[in-house]
Amino acid sequence: MAFACGVSNKIDDISYAPKVVEADEQYADVYKPLDGNWKGIFKIYEDQSRGKRSENDLKNLTVDHLRRPSLKLSNTVEVEQTYTSESPYFQRVEIKDTYTNEDGETTNAVSEGVNKVQNGKMWCVVKKPDETVIHEGNTEGEHTIIWQRSEQKPQKVEYFKETVEETVYEIIGYGYYDGDDLELSPRYWFYGKYEKQ
Repeated sequence: MAFACGVSNKIDDISYAPKVVEADEQYADVYKPLDGNWKGIFKIYEDQSRGKRSENDLKNLTVDHLRRPSLKLSNTVEVEQTYTSESPYFQRVEIKDTYTNEDGETTNAVSEGVNKVQNGKMWCVVKKPDETVIHEGNTEGEHTIIWQRSEQKPQKVEYFKETVEETVYEIIGYGYYDGDDLELSPRYWFYGKYEKQ
């Protein structure tokens, strides 16, 4: 457990950066490409005809997954994210989301969070108005981070592949939620594309 000012730093604590340990050094500046202000659209699709789960498909995500005729767009979110690195291992984020449902009704939400390296692991912690979301991460190549969570009661299993280039930030992912059969392909699929402002 990391310590700062004599108090243990839990994973969901976003108030201050955890103590840096030697195992963290492999991830120095891993979040740096995100620094700045980003705007774009995040889309949520629901699969109307789920087939058998394919591990190969679920690990090798491409935009082609979203072109299947069984996917129906269920929600779009206008997103503005501002990232600020405070150190090579700790980055704050403020997120403004505007949700539009299939009836054209909108709702707004403001969240704050951090990307951090703690005890040799990558973490993304976002405090939304209605929940705290924690994803554990790892890198895939130079520009991509894979974020995952697997929770039970209620079930929340998510996988996001985020690729950050100089001016474009792209996300593709999927999710299983309470009542979804894990033997089938995911019910929900996600795609986001943001541009640096």
